[in-house]
Amino acid sequence: MEPAVDLSRADSATLLQHIAQLEKDNAKLRKINNALIYRVESGMADNGNSFTIFQVSAELEKRIQERTHALERAINDLKTSNIALEEARLAAEQANNRLGVAVDTIADGFAQWDQYDRLVRFNQRIVELLPVLRGHVRTGMHFAEYLDHLAESGAVLDAMGQAGRWRALRYRQHQDSNGSYLEPLSDGRCLRISERATADGGRVAIYTDISEIKRQEQLLRQQDQAAHRQLLAATVNSLRQGIAVFDQHSQLLAWNHRFCELAGLHPATLSIGQALPEDAEIPLLCPISGSYEVETCHGLVLEIESCPMPNAGFVITCSDVTARKHDERALRESESKLRLITDALPALISYVDKDQVYRFTNKGYEDWFGKPVNEINGHTLREVLGPDLYDPRRHFVEQALAGVSSVFELKMPAPKRSVEYAQAAFIPHIGEDGAVHGFYALIQDITQTRRAEQVLQQAKEELEQSVTARTVELRDANTQLRAAIVAAEEANLSKTRFFAAASHDLLQPLNAARLFVASLAEREGSADSMRLAQHAASSLEAVDDLINTLLELSRIDAGALQITPNHFHLDQLLRQLSIEFSPLVAERGLKLRCHPLPVVVHSDWVLLGRILRNFLSNALRYSEQGSLLLGARRVNDGVLVGVWDQGQGIPAGKLSLVFEEFQRLAEHSGMCSKGLGLGLAIVKRLATRLQHRLVVQSHYGRGSFFGIVLPYGQAEAASLFPRQQERVASPGPSELQGLSVLLIDNEPAILAGMSTLLSGWGCLPLVAANTAQAVSLLRQLSRPPDVILADYHLDNEERGPQAIVALYEALGQRIPAAIITADRTPEVAAQIAAESWAMLTKPVRPARLRALIGHLGRLAQSGAD
Repeated sequence: MEPAVDLSRADSATLLQHIAQLEKDNAKLRKINNALIYRVESGMADNGNSFTIFQVSAELEKRIQERTHALERAINDLKTSNIALEEARLAAEQANNRLGVAVDTIADGFAQWDQYDRLVRFNQRIVELLPVLRGHVRTGMHFAEYLDHLAESGAVLDAMGQAGRWRALRYRQHQDSNGSYLEPLSDGRCLRISERATADGGRVAIYTDISEIKRQEQLLRQQDQAAHRQLLAATVNSLRQGIAVFDQHSQLLAWNHRFCELAGLHPATLSIGQALPEDAEIPLLCPISGSYEVETCHGLVLEIESCPMPNAGFVITCSDVTARKHDERALRESESKLRLITDALPALISYVDKDQVYRFTNKGYEDWFGKPVNEINGHTLREVLGPDLYDPRRHFVEQALAGVSSVFELKMPAPKRSVEYAQAAFIPHIGEDGAVHGFYALIQDITQTRRAEQVLQQAKEELEQSVTARTVELRDANTQLRAAIVAAEEANLSKTRFFAAASHDLLQPLNAARLFVASLAEREGSADSMRLAQHAASSLEAVDDLINTLLELSRIDAGALQITPNHFHLDQLLRQLSIEFSPLVAERGLKLRCHPLPVVVHSDWVLLGRILRNFLSNALRYSEQGSLLLGARRVNDGVLVGVWDQGQGIPAGKLSLVFEEFQRLAEHSGMCSKGLGLGLAIVKRLATRLQHRLVVQSHYGRGSFFGIVLPYGQAEAASLFPRQQERVASPGPSELQGLSVLLIDNEPAILAGMSTLLSGWGCLPLVAANTAQAVSLLRQLSRPPDVILADYHLDNEERGPQAIVALYEALGQRIPAAIITADRTPEVAAQIAAESWAMLTKPVRPARLRALIGHLGRLAQSGAD
């Protein structure tokens, strides 16, 4: 039997099929029933089967009736289903009408595709957005046909020339739609198409015209780009470096004015998208990463840096480093000359950095060790000296790196160059920031002195053992001792005379170095170049102070310092010092009080002034607050004059150390980073030569007093005021402009440095190495120079005063002149003063040189008027 059908849940098609099946079955049953009735009525004998047939007919009739009732029920259910379907159809039509109205009222284009990509519904707005679809878009249109029409119409910008690629991309987006994308049109408009999948596998798309939004975005983007371009152009053109941007084919994209100047090109010869002209002075070794230097045909040295860009292009920056290269060359030459000087000094000199690594040694140091310079410099103290020599020095090394100077004696383990005993001085190198960068080591041979002491000690011991029996031998020993002492004194005197006589050769290269550094400092350059020039000037000034101090000590020890005692009023000297130091004291935020005593004393005005200036400098250096007192009072043996301060003071146990060489107390190391500990040593020697008594008093934590006791003078002999050096006002830029200056010096480096410095001030320098060149130069000039500056020591025993006199004879007139010399002896000063010439000592300080030239220029101008 066929399975039963649930007619209450069957749809109309199923009900109709079921009814047709029932009608077919009823027709078969009727045929069977009619056949059976006919056989019964005809009385056919069938051997007793007629009744059976009748029963079968009755059963069939019953079934027919049951099927008929079932058919009637099915028909009723069909009618009910038809009514429900009709109501559902009416509701669907109403919903569809409402959806159509809603779709038509949407401001954006609307399109709906079924699961077979057939167009189900669309609104009029989509035709307005895509006019090419008018008359072609219709319900049931396949999505592929829609794409073909758009591609062939040329309405889509991306489909022009590549329709197949666009159709494939657009169809893939349609199949995988889960967001929105932009569709630029050929008429300049832009549509945003947002597609979403429906529950039955179809697609719904919303078309929005965002052309105005895109236009506003493009306008804002162009405005921002224009503003950024203007800002970038202004920034790039304000740089002191030349900048150029190239693409991957080495063609120009952008550049600034400085690039044209350095490349030697006119801006009109450059254009975007073109390569550099062949006459450009900047070679392109790009695209590479790094830097290189080139020298142009105009003599410029350019540093070119290249940096690749992500788009395979590159950027180059050009910097003018001509001045820096010239300065580096000059500094290297000065360094070479300084090395020649240190190599000639009779001492072992070295510099060790804070890591205890040798950075500089002179030739004497290298010869003593018997090692080449590359086996010393760059290696540590322990590596070079070895444990036997390093361990005894370790304590002094640590003290020097802690900022404390020390002087000690060494006994060499094996004599080399007859050096067995030596005196070493470790002087810390303290920077402007107060940090210790290393230390200087100076080792001097004291073998002869120590051997003399040993002979003396041996003689003393022998004398104690047998005075009577060894009288003759003792006399011989004393004779030997005196000879040894005389030899030691002669050796010491020879050393000091060497320092005194070496002033000219020692200060010549230092003078040239300071002139070059001053020229470099006055030039406009980068911040790094100016900082290097300032550091070099500070270092040269420190070397200047050290050499001048050492030379002054040598002159005092050698007896070359002339003492000129006279009678003068002490209060005049004190008032002069007060006026001189008041600006310096005020700059430190301190106060200077002066209490002069109206009394006449007998001393050397210049040397006493030097002693008091040293007292004032020390008080100013080691005082952080309070006031300084410069004054005098009467004592039993004369007049006590000195300086009281309210500084940190000196511990009682260290008062005796302050007058020793290279002594800077550890308690004062944090207050002043400069100084070599030689100032008070000079004061002690000057006081000894003047035969004046020094007085030192100090209360640690409260202050100190340094003074000197002077003998009384004769009031009737103090009528003349000691001559003082006139102060020359510093000239303005206009006073030096166009001033011709004749320079006479036998050192080419000094002539070059002076010429560079004077040219920077606006002067017109004329250079000559000797008298003959100077006279020959005068014959070529249309007018004589305004000023003459001559070095005292020239070649071939020639002197500067002789050269000036020869120029006077050649010119037939006298013009303002000055002598520049490293010889500070009174004889030289007297010779120069006798001719009424100005005198300037080496190394020349640029400020003093400028003031002197301005003063001489004013004299020349007044003489011409």
